[in-house]
Amino acid sequence: MKSKILIVDDEPDIVTMLRQFFTAKGYLVFTAASGNEALRQAENIPDLILLDIQMPDMDGLEVCRRIRDHIPCPILFLTARIEDADKVKGFSAGGDDYIVKPFS
Repeated sequence: MKSKILIVDDEPDIVTMLRQFFTAKGYLVFTAASGNEALRQAENIPDLILLDIQMPDMDGLEVCRRIRDHIPCPILFLTARIEDADKVKGFSAGGDDYIVKPFS
């Protein structure tokens, strides 16, 4: 069975690039462009979540808080926020790692 990844970002170019990369590597990829959509897609019980912080309707920190108790997979924040305080907020919300955009 394929491992599942949920990519949550409101930037279509980033979602497309990551979806293509992970699909080519054999992963089953789910995507969401908003916090509410991320909550719905999390019902697919992904093995990994790449989660942007700044999104419409609900930020990634709140998404992380809401799913952390029932979704046991690693959650990696993928964000343009670079301040240490933002990283602390991400880890406090339940994130497992914090990757700053742009990334390579």
